[in-house]
Amino acid sequence: MAGWRGVYARGVYVHADSLDAEIRVTVAAAIEIANVVFDTTRDSAELCDRLREVLIVHEFVRAERATDAEVRQFADRVVSIARLVHALPETSLSDAVNRINSQLSTCAIAPMVSGHDDFPLHIHWTTDATPFAHQVSVDLLMALAQTLCDHGVERFGRCAADDCERVFFDTSKNSSRRFCADARCASRTHTAAHRARQAARD
Repeated sequence: MAGWRGVYARGVYVHADSLDAEIRVTVAAAIEIANVVFDTTRDSAELCDRLREVLIVHEFVRAERATDAEVRQFADRVVSIARLVHALPETSLSDAVNRINSQLSTCAIAPMVSGHDDFPLHIHWTTDATPFAHQVSVDLLMALAQTLCDHGVERFGRCAADDCERVFFDTSKNSSRRFCADARCASRTHTAAHRARQAARD
């Protein structure tokens, strides 16, 4: 089959594309979490609700049944990761590597292959008994680490809209993305540029 390559782990051949897809989804979650955390208009309860929503959308299966206390613990723990992600567009690769390694050095990691809940085989970096906040944090850090190895920091960007500080991960073929996921940012910027051109002609 074209495009297939196997990874042999614990006696099982794993479709590499499924691992790549999991990394992309997890990095997307890390980006959205960073943007949510840096939305200073949210109070603590709203922040926890929003973080849970982000994790559910990105298929972190424990998120839906996690207790409010577990989500609060995650909200406290993820702030340092959010700061790291939010700074990546202006961070050198060496500094980004050092910051991720610093956080990983404090994590208990026990890799294993899992195929739960009808998902394709994928790697869990922690055991099932690992506390929710720690498990999700490690997943985010490992996906970010793999992304730095594969792409460096060049595809992490900051929205070009004047009034937006959100970050994004650019998956376009020619690295041409300029705006965050909020379509209003691109619309406002393009409208302002059009009006400026019109005013210059008048």
